[in-house]
Amino acid sequence: MALAETVKVVRSLFPLALLVLLTVICGCTTDDSGNSPSPRARQGIIDLSTVALSGSEPVRLDGEWEFYWKQLLTPDDFRRARSLPVPAYFSLPDSWNNFKLNENKLGSAGYATFRLNIMPGPGNRELALRLVELDSAYKLWANGTLIVENGVVGTDAAGEIPRQAVQLPRFTIRDEGRPIELVLQISNFHYREGGISSSIELGQSRTVEQNQLRTWVLALLCIGSQAVMGMYHLALYFSRKKDTTPLYFGVYCLLWMVNSFTSNASDWVVNLLFTAVPAAFVYRIDLLCFIASIPVGYAFFLAMYPKEFSPRLQQFTWIISLLFVCMGLVVSTMSFTSAIPAFYLFSIAMIVYCLTMLFKAAHRRREGAPLILLGFIVMGGTGINDMLYDLHLIHSVYLIHIGMFVFMLFQAVALSSRFSKAFSAVEHLSDELSEKNQILEDEVSERTKLAHEIVHISDDERRRISHNLHDGLCQKLTGARLQCSALERKLVSTGQQQPQLAQLSLLLEESVNEAYDLSRGLWPVEHDLHGVSLSLEELAHHLSESSGMDIQFKHERACTECLNSRVLQLSRIAQEAITNAVKHSGASRVTVILNCLYGNRVSLKVEDDGVGRSAAAATKGGLGMVIMSYRARSIGGTLTVADAEGGGTSVTCVAPCETHSEHG
Repeated sequence: MALAETVKVVRSLFPLALLVLLTVICGCTTDDSGNSPSPRARQGIIDLSTVALSGSEPVRLDGEWEFYWKQLLTPDDFRRARSLPVPAYFSLPDSWNNFKLNENKLGSAGYATFRLNIMPGPGNRELALRLVELDSAYKLWANGTLIVENGVVGTDAAGEIPRQAVQLPRFTIRDEGRPIELVLQISNFHYREGGISSSIELGQSRTVEQNQLRTWVLALLCIGSQAVMGMYHLALYFSRKKDTTPLYFGVYCLLWMVNSFTSNASDWVVNLLFTAVPAAFVYRIDLLCFIASIPVGYAFFLAMYPKEFSPRLQQFTWIISLLFVCMGLVVSTMSFTSAIPAFYLFSIAMIVYCLTMLFKAAHRRREGAPLILLGFIVMGGTGINDMLYDLHLIHSVYLIHIGMFVFMLFQAVALSSRFSKAFSAVEHLSDELSEKNQILEDEVSERTKLAHEIVHISDDERRRISHNLHDGLCQKLTGARLQCSALERKLVSTGQQQPQLAQLSLLLEESVNEAYDLSRGLWPVEHDLHGVSLSLEELAHHLSESSGMDIQFKHERACTECLNSRVLQLSRIAQEAITNAVKHSGASRVTVILNCLYGNRVSLKVEDDGVGRSAAAATKGGLGMVIMSYRARSIGGTLTVADAEGGGTSVTCVAPCETHSEHG
């Protein structure tokens, strides 16, 4: 099922990728003028009398040109008709590296003169030539007039100044019916191939220039797209550094941007902005970026699909590329460019391997693999086309910048699909989280209600037991003590003293006091009648008596009586804080302060002069602090425990007071 689905996806998108590739190739390799067959030069002469040079497309001046090896001749040399060597005929476009002259094969370094006579049709015309890949420097005359000079032609490497640029020289022909003589001097001591690698085109000047402008516009569009995609992916990486795939793809796009900017594949767009860039520098930047793009592109695929691509091959790719980079930085341009065909073979092998692994990733249903596979089919195909064309194994045009544009387009679609799925997953998780949060909030609300009910029930039970003790046991014990006292007085009046009865009376009095203290501890009965301040004052008084510690109570109230229904919790907090101070602080004095604050708030502070929080923290804590914190939260207040000034501990609770707002 997985294979069937993968094949279905690839089949559905493959026609699109193939259509793009074929459209680009067909659009870039259209015949010059639509005439079939195109005229070709024979033995240094090309007949264009039947060709409309003012037509829509230029004519290629391909075919046999006169060839004078190791001769730098000028039109004057031909006009003087002095003794000239017998010309050889060299079929252009081609390099002279493997051309045999007198049974000797020429090398890449050297210089020569080419000559062609063009038989034009009648009429006055403003014509232009398009010269692209003439390695490495040249001068061109038309009818004896020097119309273009690119670099400085020399007879050795020291005398030559190479330059790579597209030249569109203009010249005018009159209706005289005489041939157009082109004399071209070329020298090459800096590139692996010498001669003319691409066709020289002739056409109406406006048409030639418009065609070249379209080529540069397309190249700039691709370069701009590479720059945008490169910076965008780098921004993605720096926003989330955990995923390295955007980093590699961003660097990959920027490398190809620089390569396209300085490459002959885009007709050296660099010369539109920088006219004085040395050719050797352009050569090296172009090739170094191409070399570095191979391991970086592989790193992108490895990061995307680590189970398909080999990490060991990644290391091998880096080593090979590093060796070529070092060579490009050290050796001469001639030696460096001569080694590039070997790197082309390595690159073609890497393209085939990556296509195989991408198909395997698509078969295994890896995320985005079908789209990236189809994009890389286009890019890999155009890349192989360009390398074979640069090696003069096929007759084509450079397409890599367009293939890179298509690859980036498919990567962008894959990335958007990835983000779309991620956003959908986030939305789904967000919905689930919202639902679970609602359930959790409901549960917390129920637990809070239950906790409030437990506290209220506990307080109600404390009050009931306190009232029962106060009105029941305490009253009965008081009655028993009174009866015991009356019986004791009666016996004393009759002269019958009983020591045991006096002890019983004292024991009953102590029991009554303890019962009252227990009743007050469970529920401050005074609070029901006089408010929290009297309850706290009574609490401080009783705890002071029972503990022997100096416990003082201070208050500053806005109301005559504290009517806030929630201040009972303040009383409980104070009771717990005083008890902790008495038991654990080692203090000699405790101060309880109750104040009404501005902003409709009430403040309770319990402060001692004991050992402080650090020493108290060494002892095992109980539930007192937890219970105090909960009671503070239950009335909307905040509990703070801090070191008191001068030593000791300060427990402060600040809570809102609506009653103070109404009656203050």
